[in-house]
Amino acid sequence: MNWNYRLVDMTAQNDGEPWLEIKEVYYEGNEPVGFANATVGDDAMDGIKTQLELMLRACDKPVLVADADDNLMEVKDEQGK
Repeated sequence: MNWNYRLVDMTAQNDGEPWLEIKEVYYEGNEPVGFANATVGDDAMDGIKTQLELMLRACDKPVLVADADDNLMEVKDEQGK
């Protein structure tokens, strides 16, 4: 299993109001299978900077959508990425 940071549309969990969050997304193969809250922490400043850079990269990937049951679906952004 691997993971990365992704933007996840959490509108279904926010009473239908639009809401995006950066999450740790877990994969089996290339399929997203779950997510957790993303936290930033390390024993050194360089580690924190690396995590923040990885979170910024999430903004360049398609947004994932969490349905009301916390199942993930991948959607394409306006550029078709």
